Amino acid sequence: MGGGAAETWRPYSLFATDYSRMEALGTLVRRVDEDRWLATRFAPADARAKLIALYAAYYEIAHTTEAVREAALGDIRLEWWRAGVAEIAEGKTPRAPALAALKERGVPLGALPQIIATRARDLDPEPFETWVELDAYIDGTAGALIRGAIESCGASVDEATREFAQSGARAWGYAGLLRAAPHWQARGRSVIPREGSLDEMKQRALTAYHAARGVSRNVPGNAFAAIGYIAFTPLYLKAMTRERDVSLFARHTALIFASATGRV
Repeated sequence: MGGGAAETWRPYSLFATDYSRMEALGTLVRRVDEDRWLATRFAPADARAKLIALYAAYYEIAHTTEAVREAALGDIRLEWWRAGVAEIAEGKTPRAPALAALKERGVPLGALPQIIATRARDLDPEPFETWVELDAYIDGTAGALIRGAIESCGASVDEATREFAQSGARAWGYAGLLRAAPHWQARGRSVIPREGSLDEMKQRALTAYHAARGVSRNVPGNAFAAIGYIAFTPLYLKAMTRERDVSLFARHTALIFASATGRV
C-alpha cells in the first residue's frame, strides 16, 4: 500500500474499553461484524463514522433476506432499500435511521445499489451452478462493499483498488462461506457450487488471499481501515482446519502487523 503506512494507519482506539459513549450504530456493527469494526479503529473519526454507517446498512440489507420466509416479501424489502437509497441521492428525507446515518455522515452511495440488487440472489434456495456465478455474487456484495468503504475513507477507486477489491472480497467471501457452511446446511442450503467442493473453496480462498496480499501495497494508505480485516483470512482458514476459534488478540496482532508492513 501507499508510503507512510505506519503513520497513516495508526490505530486510534483499538484497545478502547469505554463503550458507554459508543453510538448505537457502532454497537450494532461491533456485535454483528466485529472484524470490520476492528479495522475501523484505524480510521480518523470522520472516516470511521462513514464506515460504521455503511457497514450497518450492509448488515440490514443482508439481514433483510434472512428475515423473510417468502421470496416475494424479500423482494419488497429490497425494493424498499433501493428506493430509500435513491431518495437520499435525490436529496429527500431518509425513511429510516440506517438511511439517515448514510446521509448525515456523507457516505458515498455508489456501491449500495449493486449490493441490494445482488442480495436478491439470497432469496433463491438453489445453490450456485458454477464458480463464475458465485464469484459474481461475491463481487457484487463483499467486493462492492470494499469499494464503497475505500471511498468512505477518502481514497479513489481506481484500477489498483478495484483489483484488490476483487481478490480481497473473494478471499473473504470464500472464507466466510466456509465458516457459515454448517449454519446453511442446517437450513437445507449449500454454499458450494454444484461443480465444486469444500476443499476447492478453501484453495480458492487461499489463492485469492495471496493475490490480494500481492497488490495490497497499491491501495492508498488512508484506505487501510476499509480493508485491514482481509488479513484475518488465513487465520480463519487455519482455525477451521484445527476446529478452533480465532482469538481477539490474534486479530489485533494481525491488524497491527498489516498496518506496519503495508500488506494485509
